[in-house]
Amino acid sequence: MSSTGLREARPWRHPERPAAPAAGADGRPLAVRRPAPRRDPLGAFRRAFAADRARWPLWLPVAFAAGIALYFALPSEPPLAAALVPAPAVAAAAWGLRGREPALWCALLLLFATLGLGAAALRTAATQTVLLTTPIWAQVEGVVERVEKRPGDVRLTLIEVQAAGGARAVPYRVRIVCRRLERVPGIGDRVRLRARLTPPPPPSVPGGFDFQRSAFFDGLGAVGFAVGEPELVSAEPEGSLTLAVGRLRTAVADRLAAALPGPAGAVAAALIVGERAGLDEATQAAFRDSGLAHLLAISGLHMGLVAGTLFAGVRLALCLIPGVALRRPVKKIAACVALTGSVAYLVLAGAPVPTQRAFLMAAAVLSAVLVDREAVSLRLVALAAFAVLAIRPDVLTGASFQLSFAAVIALVAVHESWRRRGRRGEGGARRWMLGGPRYLAGVAVTSLVATAATAPFVTFHFQAIALGGLPANMLAVPLTAFVTMPAGIVALLAMPLGLEGWVLPVMGLGIDATLAVADRVVAWTGPAAGVHPLPVSGLAALSLGGCWLAIWRGRLRWFGLMPLAAGGLVWASVTPPDVLISADGQLSAVAMGDGGAWVVSTARGNQFSRSVWARRWGVEETVTVTAWDRDQEAEGAALACDDLGCTLRRRGQLLSLVASQEAAVEDCAAADVLVAVVRIRTACDGPRIVVHAPDLRRDGAHAVWLGPNGPRVESVRARRGERPWVPGGEESAAD
Repeated sequence: MSSTGLREARPWRHPERPAAPAAGADGRPLAVRRPAPRRDPLGAFRRAFAADRARWPLWLPVAFAAGIALYFALPSEPPLAAALVPAPAVAAAAWGLRGREPALWCALLLLFATLGLGAAALRTAATQTVLLTTPIWAQVEGVVERVEKRPGDVRLTLIEVQAAGGARAVPYRVRIVCRRLERVPGIGDRVRLRARLTPPPPPSVPGGFDFQRSAFFDGLGAVGFAVGEPELVSAEPEGSLTLAVGRLRTAVADRLAAALPGPAGAVAAALIVGERAGLDEATQAAFRDSGLAHLLAISGLHMGLVAGTLFAGVRLALCLIPGVALRRPVKKIAACVALTGSVAYLVLAGAPVPTQRAFLMAAAVLSAVLVDREAVSLRLVALAAFAVLAIRPDVLTGASFQLSFAAVIALVAVHESWRRRGRRGEGGARRWMLGGPRYLAGVAVTSLVATAATAPFVTFHFQAIALGGLPANMLAVPLTAFVTMPAGIVALLAMPLGLEGWVLPVMGLGIDATLAVADRVVAWTGPAAGVHPLPVSGLAALSLGGCWLAIWRGRLRWFGLMPLAAGGLVWASVTPPDVLISADGQLSAVAMGDGGAWVVSTARGNQFSRSVWARRWGVEETVTVTAWDRDQEAEGAALACDDLGCTLRRRGQLLSLVASQEAAVEDCAAADVLVAVVRIRTACDGPRIVVHAPDLRRDGAHAVWLGPNGPRVESVRARRGERPWVPGGEESAAD
């Protein structure tokens, strides 16, 4: 306050403008110390996750599949209550976290994982398949459910099977091979025959394909072969819808084979009705080694061509009628017709897993046309995967589901990235001039993406990589898309009128050209290259990395390279076993270490096991698998054999393979690992690992590694665990 009683005036400052810094005595502004910004190393991750918030739901089907995978990886069957209780508890926790978004989504992921675990447990509990436990001879009678006409024999699937006189119990559904048939029974016929029935075979090698598990969920209780001609009990066809569809599929396949003799007819049956039993080994090998095997499985390409051909044909036909084109929604009418045709094609193809996935996606796309929306997105793929797994959780372990969804996820992810970047439209002559090269470039990119996405699963299931897949697909896919499948669709529509003979020659030309491409590519590149099998842990890491790259956008997606690298390292660390022993003890194989060569104990019998062993460990049976002689020398190993067995020295360890009690007693003191195909009835405490006949019968085939840290043994049963589809081991090592 001044002496005059008035308040001193202060300089005016804009209320939103910061005050000028204080000045020192020399008029220079004083330095103002501001607090250092707080470091938040996770801030970039939070912002990246928040930017992709719309993609979060895509992880829910992944979590559902992870829960199913966890169930099948368990070493023993969990109690049903223990598998079902976690889901309601996690759901309650998620409800309590609904106000905290990050925690809520973590709870939802856990919820879907527990739902997948519970769905798989429920599926197993609801499956009432009774597997045959011991081989039997029986006079059986049943209804023919399926007829597969293969080169050299006919395979019948019978249901409602009963033993003659009811003397012994037999499974409800069996599959029997008949080698000499004067008359092939029809679907729905009741037949009687004498057959040798055996349980579905277990894996031939630890970690191999588990046919017993597949048969359990398919309701197949036994397999075998018939002796003599089946006796027709009743030719009256059964009235069920399933058998009626089966008769229709067989009739279509027979008409295709009659019109197109040779391999072309068998390929046509595979493309139209999904019946691949008529394919001979040479044709299958040509498609497999050239990378064209996907053309024989009815999947997205085939379903898309069926739906697209019907959609374009109906729309074009209606547009040619001015009154209809101007007054009716032609596009939506065509979509309805295409959707109906897709349903019919799904039923006619037998509804395998790839066809189910393709139908769900085609149905969603056509439904989007009806509501004027676009539907090609990863959300659609996620819904299709969730629907298939919710109905049949067990299909997650099969090659069909894995290969089908791996390819489509990668292709849709690339499509979304391309669509986000966009490109300028071009019209006139330039558009037509660039149409052909762009289509071929699209086929090349599609082949590269699908091959890269499915390579881990091909390695895991088949241990082979086709070297000529890119050129083969660039030539064969346009042939299938523009010649083979359109002609096949027209022929199928003309069959009720008996006019398919006018169109099937065109389809045959397309198939012959595709076979020529396959043969030429195999001649250039050679057969598919054998590789070591990918472990389950490596497959899980590669699957996680692939999903991460496909789902996330921006910089966050590149973190998916880390699990991909981890999976690759796991695969690179795989070492083949040193010794393999079959379940019956009649076949043994030793890895010689020189370029992957194997030496087997005998060149006669056990053909299937020898071929599985050779394929699984990346060697060609006809080149490197030979019967062993008296003495074999290899890198750091010596194999010596006599009439009583063989010994293998490797890395300072001795493994003995013996075939008699006397040899087992003799080698018991010196061997580190003793494998006997007979029962050892005396104490044998010298070896670190002992495997004898009861172990082989109970636990199946064995694999032995003589590693630098000591020997290690693994059996088929140890990998499979104690599950409902694994027969109990009645005989123990002590009996």
